[in-house]
Amino acid sequence: MSPKPPTGEFDYVIVGGGAAGCVLAARLSERSDLTVLLIEAGGGYPQILSVPLVGMRQMVHRSWKYLTSQQDHLAHRRLSLPMGKILGGSSSINAMMYVRGTPAAYDRWAELGNAGWSFAEVLPSFRKSEHHHGGASEFHGDRGPIHVSRPRHRAPFSTAFVEACVESGIPLTADFNGPAPEGAGFFDVMQRYGLRSGAATAYLAPARSRSNLHVVLKATVHRLVVENQRVIGVEFVDEHRQMTRINARREVVLSAGALNSPQILMLSGIGPASELERHGITCLHDLPGVGANLQDHVRVPVLMESRRRSPGDLLNWPKALIQFGLLRRGVLTSNCCESGGLVRSDPSQSIPDLQFVTHFQSHLYPGVVDLQFCLMRTHSRGRVTLTSADPAAPPQINLNSLSDPADLRAAVAGVRRTREIGATSKLRKFGIGREILPGHDLQSDEQLAAYCRSVAETCYHLSSTCRMGTDRLSVVDTHLRLHGIDQLRIVDASVMPELPNGNTCASTYMIAEKAAELILCHA
Repeated sequence: MSPKPPTGEFDYVIVGGGAAGCVLAARLSERSDLTVLLIEAGGGYPQILSVPLVGMRQMVHRSWKYLTSQQDHLAHRRLSLPMGKILGGSSSINAMMYVRGTPAAYDRWAELGNAGWSFAEVLPSFRKSEHHHGGASEFHGDRGPIHVSRPRHRAPFSTAFVEACVESGIPLTADFNGPAPEGAGFFDVMQRYGLRSGAATAYLAPARSRSNLHVVLKATVHRLVVENQRVIGVEFVDEHRQMTRINARREVVLSAGALNSPQILMLSGIGPASELERHGITCLHDLPGVGANLQDHVRVPVLMESRRRSPGDLLNWPKALIQFGLLRRGVLTSNCCESGGLVRSDPSQSIPDLQFVTHFQSHLYPGVVDLQFCLMRTHSRGRVTLTSADPAAPPQINLNSLSDPADLRAAVAGVRRTREIGATSKLRKFGIGREILPGHDLQSDEQLAAYCRSVAETCYHLSSTCRMGTDRLSVVDTHLRLHGIDQLRIVDASVMPELPNGNTCASTYMIAEKAAELILCHA
């Protein structure tokens, strides 16, 4: 892997070295007759990130330090969005949860007019990316780069929470990605022998020695080069602040994520004409859907008092270091989100729309457990726009979370359902005491709605700002080619027509695997 590419042309230029970009770079460069350039704004992947408990989103110095605008429906707060700015993107700093979502969520993609994207049609791409601990089956693959394992650490509270869910009437599920995903159980994690299995290590690292693959790090793409409604290359600034132009003989693939992909398009003159004109950017292609339809899952904490010491307590760390160093086991292999459940906020919901996640706190909060839940089928829609025409300026991000009354009703139902679980004899015997937040003084729908608005946070599952479809606000077609512009595809979470009711890393791998096949069948 060259630290700096030669000047000139490549067959494929991939913008963004996150989860999707690493998949594409690895798969496209399998063809020795094709040359591939991968451009990443962040740096390389340090091995410390492979230690699960250490290498998570707290590593803000390896992230885009984005903030949302003031959120009108979240008590006018600004939310932090530390999205991965590193090889592997957020797959290098996320919680490693492998949860695809239910098949019906992908069937919905096809129902919206996206032929080829039903669950049965995307399942082969899921299986291709996966090396499942249970071996090959109808739902799982066993030869893919991403290792999907059972958690090597199970905190006592994680087990007690599953037992409490069963006591409250939620059935057990052995596999959140299998034929019966609805229920409570332990989440599969993207780990190999207790170490993180992410895009940088599982996909890109094995391809590093290929002479036809070049990777540029710490390079910020300023714009796509467009001539006669065709993208012919990219311009980027390297770490030495030198502007470089690289041409693409076949295609440019934009894989910069749900925030940066629309930003780069707009900086290049592709997007809503009024937005571009507002910043003095010449509109080369009026595409109003660019940046629209922003979706996210929303999480709400419910804090309970615990009379047991947190497994993240610093007093346990000497033991943890020995367990990890000798056996690759123990609390350092934990992703903090070991168990939970996938349920419906209301029986009328066609698919599960709540995800419970046990989240033991670190040494910062001894004596507290977080029974947080996430809204996994959100109706609120936000938007990504430009702050200015300066490529170094962060995008303007309005999640608009909880703006739709249906989301607020689901959030209130989530608090009530969480309270039922917290009140079970299993958790009481375990040592769970009083409710700290929201507190039993808050009982009415109005009070709980206000609480949710005051504490709700992002799940970092941003998507759909360049969504796939055929209507006026869609941005790419079912082959992920940009509407109206040749030689440009978008391959990342931004193309999702709707968020699936699962964590987005697995589905991003699937999209990239499917995209690689679509590209190579015409290469």
